Amino acid sequence: MLRTDDPLARRFRRSVGKPLERSVSLRRHSSFRIGGPADYFFAARSEAELRAGIRFARENSLSFYLIGAGTNLLFDDQGFRGLILKNQICGIERLNEEHIAALTGTALSDLVEFCLEEGYEGLEFAAGIPGTVGGAVFGNAGAWGSCIADRLEQAVLLDGKGDAVAVASEDLGFSYRHSALKSLHRPVLKAVFRLKKGDRSRIREEIQKNLEKRKSPYPSPRLAYAGSYFKNPVMPDGTKIAAGYLLEKVGAKSLSVGGAAVYAGHANFIVNRGRARAADVLRLAAELKARVRSEFGIDLMEEVIYLPANASMP
Repeated sequence: MLRTDDPLARRFRRSVGKPLERSVSLRRHSSFRIGGPADYFFAARSEAELRAGIRFARENSLSFYLIGAGTNLLFDDQGFRGLILKNQICGIERLNEEHIAALTGTALSDLVEFCLEEGYEGLEFAAGIPGTVGGAVFGNAGAWGSCIADRLEQAVLLDGKGDAVAVASEDLGFSYRHSALKSLHRPVLKAVFRLKKGDRSRIREEIQKNLEKRKSPYPSPRLAYAGSYFKNPVMPDGTKIAAGYLLEKVGAKSLSVGGAAVYAGHANFIVNRGRARAADVLRLAAELKARVRSEFGIDLMEEVIYLPANASMP
């Protein structure tokens, strides 16, 4: 238990101007509904608060990790030994006829809705993708053959000194469900998208079509899961094979470990049946990978990020 007179929490309040929560259950901040307590937790609602929180962690040698909506994360059963910073910096701005900017704590669904209302074409593919703008940039989220990197022109990052730096999209190392941010771990403050004006009726129709396509294979939003668990493997010739197809062929839909089970409607989803632990999910995922490797000689790569209790952003 953390002491009620915790000096670090007192220093945080003096430095950042807001209280630091302690021993916060991370299952409350995860679509998987899995995770033990974080030693410290702070939800930043402005750029100044986020920068101050990161600066405080670095100055006090406090391990920290920045999260968004927690829709693509598996937290450790032991929680997190350090500070979890939650990005809740929200806002969307129309820059000109071709560009809009979104703060990275903004829900991706809100960005899609803004584009519809303002008549911006190009992000219809993102309809139904959960999470925040920051998470979408971090993992190069995509669907139906399109991805965030196709439309992102620039991202504003925090460098190691805490300064805001604008970085062009082509310098972020984007590839299929990947960006260089996964290794750099530079917090993203803002994303600038290059789009074009379009017909609202056509944009609405495309959004609805994409939402309908998601209804059948995807688990109900009422279920606890974290999106597609594995990336679709990319073959040497550049073609992709659906991970769900490979998993179904090896009998994945019949598998479960503890409270974690493969979703009956689509083999590339692992769901929490109510009391799953991170250890259950990891054991089940390991079994799925082993079966696909044995049958097809293909190594599946996780799309869901597992955050160990002792992990930290550099």
